[in-house]
Amino acid sequence: MADISMNRTHSYGLDDATAKVKAMLEGFQQRKPDLVKDLSWSGSTATASGKFFTGTFAITETKVNVDLNLIGFAAKMAKGMVRDQISKQLDCDFPA
Repeated sequence: MADISMNRTHSYGLDDATAKVKAMLEGFQQRKPDLVKDLSWSGSTATASGKFFTGTFAITETKVNVDLNLIGFAAKMAKGMVRDQISKQLDCDFPA
């Protein structure tokens, strides 16, 4: 089971929602290259990993699903902060 699991509904359609998540993940990777080491896509699902986490970002026609596994004690201690940052970005990109 993931340490952090969240989803957002959307009405953008699969292609536009995927583009939004791609921009979000690439932006985060550019801002934090020391934390995000690998980012790969298979269709509308991204797999990201780094020093302190592994995760998937799956996009459907109506939802964005995020599942992250945190690695190490320090990452688990920062769980609330990580969850809040991802939630804030999802709220911005996929408003209710």
